[in-house]
Amino acid sequence: MILATDDQISTHTNNAFRVDGKVALVTGGYGGIGEAVCHLLAANGANVAVAGHNAEKAAGCAASLGGDAYAATFDVTSVPDTDRMAGEVAAHFGRIDILVNCVGLNREERAGEVTEEKFDHVLDVNLKGAMFQAQAAARHMKGGGKQVQLGSVRGMLGLRGRGYAAYCAAKGGLSIMCRQLAAEWAPEKINVNVVAPTFVRTQQVAAMLSDPAFYAALVARIPLGRIAEPDDVADAVLFFVSPASDFITGQTLYLDGGITTTQ
Repeated sequence: MILATDDQISTHTNNAFRVDGKVALVTGGYGGIGEAVCHLLAANGANVAVAGHNAEKAAGCAASLGGDAYAATFDVTSVPDTDRMAGEVAAHFGRIDILVNCVGLNREERAGEVTEEKFDHVLDVNLKGAMFQAQAAARHMKGGGKQVQLGSVRGMLGLRGRGYAAYCAAKGGLSIMCRQLAAEWAPEKINVNVVAPTFVRTQQVAAMLSDPAFYAALVARIPLGRIAEPDDVADAVLFFVSPASDFITGQTLYLDGGITTTQ
C-alpha cells in the first residue's frame, strides 16, 4: 500500500475547494447572501456572472469582483427572459459551469387572509423561477455542472405567529423538485443541491431581526445560539459547487445552527 505524503494530501485538500476557470452564474448576486457568494467564488478562481432585476446593482457587484466578472439583468418571473439572460452569460463566457440561485422573497399574509395574487407571486419567484433558471443554465452546462438553489428551513418547519404559508410551500417544493432534477440530470453529470439556512443577517429580514422579542425567541430555539451570517451560506455553497462535492447530489443541507435537530 502506498500512502499519500503530507504535501499530496494538502494539495488535494486545497484543490478540492477551488473552482478555477469555472463559469458561475449567481442570480440575486448583489443581495446580502448573493454578494457573499459572488466574492467567495471569485476568490476561489471562478469567472462570475452577477444577475438580477436591478442593472445598476448587478453592475456594481460585478465591478467589485474585478477580472472578467459580468453583469446581467432578467425578470425571474419570465421564462423567455430567463432563457435570454442565461444565453447571454453563456455567449460571453462560452458556457455555464455553476448556477447559484439566490433569488427569493416572501409576501407575508396570515393563513386566513392569503390572497391569490401574493400566493402566486411568491411561488412564481421562489419555485417556478428556480425551475426555469435550472433548466436555462443546464442547457449551457457542457459536460456537466453544479447547481445550488437557496432554500430555507421553512421548507421543513413552519413559523409560529407569522404568515408564511406561501413561502413554506415554495421552499418545501424546491427541495423535492431539486431531488427530481438531480435524478434526471445525473446522467449528464449535473449535480443539483439545496442549501437551506435559517434566518440570515441580511437587509431583507432586518426589520424582523430588529424586534428584540422576536430575535430573542428565535435565537433561543437555535442550539448554536445565533443566526446565520452571509459568509456561513457562501461557505456551504462553495462546498457544493467545488470538486469536494462531486459525489453529492439531490441533497438539502440545513444550515441552521442545529434547529432542525430539535424542532
